[in-house]
Amino acid sequence: MKQVLVVSATMGEGHNATGRALAEAVHRLWPSAEIRWLDALDVMGPGVGPLFRQIYVTNVRRTPWLYEFFYAALWHSRWFAAACKRFTGAWCGRRLARVVGEPDLVLSTYPLGTAGLEWLRRRGLLRAPVGAWISDFAPHPFWVYGRIDRNLVMHPVAIPPAVRCVPDAPVAVSAPPVRGEFRPGNRNAARRRLGLPPDAFVALVSCGSLGFGQVSSAARELLAADPSVVPVVVCGRNERLARSLRRLADPRLRVLGWTDEMAAWTVSADVVVTNAGGATGLEALACGRPVLMHRPIAAHGRANARLMAEAGLAVVCEADGELAAAVRRMLDTPELRKSMAESAARHLESAGDLGSALRALAAV
Repeated sequence: MKQVLVVSATMGEGHNATGRALAEAVHRLWPSAEIRWLDALDVMGPGVGPLFRQIYVTNVRRTPWLYEFFYAALWHSRWFAAACKRFTGAWCGRRLARVVGEPDLVLSTYPLGTAGLEWLRRRGLLRAPVGAWISDFAPHPFWVYGRIDRNLVMHPVAIPPAVRCVPDAPVAVSAPPVRGEFRPGNRNAARRRLGLPPDAFVALVSCGSLGFGQVSSAARELLAADPSVVPVVVCGRNERLARSLRRLADPRLRVLGWTDEMAAWTVSADVVVTNAGGATGLEALACGRPVLMHRPIAAHGRANARLMAEAGLAVVCEADGELAAAVRRMLDTPELRKSMAESAARHLESAGDLGSALRALAAV
């Protein structure tokens, strides 16, 4: 029986969502496999997870300039990036050494976890093949490691920045690590099931489980874009955001909290609006839906937006009114939507499935 270890972290839901998709693919490929999970932040010590989550939320919401500064420093100062990775790698690696066991395959979805796994590999304490799934569309230096067996990126345009991070790193392209239910489907059937008007232009707004960023302004711009637009806003666990949106009292606006129907909502949409390009962007890509990046969050969010736009999979809307203008262009020019959907379909076809990436990793 194959023993598979998934190393993830609860930092929002994106990393765990990637882990669940990989676990699902493992069971499709090796039905009898035993999968064990480790949360890298929990492994690093009591209180580490809550502290790191608070730092991340504070940086994104209140001090984005500080987050941008740190992100830029990782790119511009190779010694700084290397020092940060050595420090976190030793911290996480020493803790992982106590609990990692002897798996047959290790799948990481969180960069600090990958740093710890590389620390173990350098010291001969981990023999199993190790793959790191870089679920951000744009890799950055904390994501990429040279002494693991595969760094899996989400599109060929992500290979050059990954290699720039670590020139000798083994990099390959993976199919989007999303659950199997995220796939192209029947839009009209999904709308009937969810109670959406069949002829509306449905814009799904999803900014992660924490509801980061300028979500309210996105909803307002979508309502103002055209009377045919029906915004569906998924607020995740951000109840304050949901309450503020419901106060808009517009009959076209659908406000959701946490939902287990994200695949159906994505299939029902004409376009997906987000601000970071992580799990939400990959789910949209897997369903063949165009993406509008509205006021991307600092650092990795902006980098993801730029790279998705370069790949022809997203349109970036930074300034006031650009989101509404982009929607109007899509309404006036159906060929634009079709072109973006075709770009997504071509990538999905060329990337294969998660099973092929897992088989290649296991064969190392």
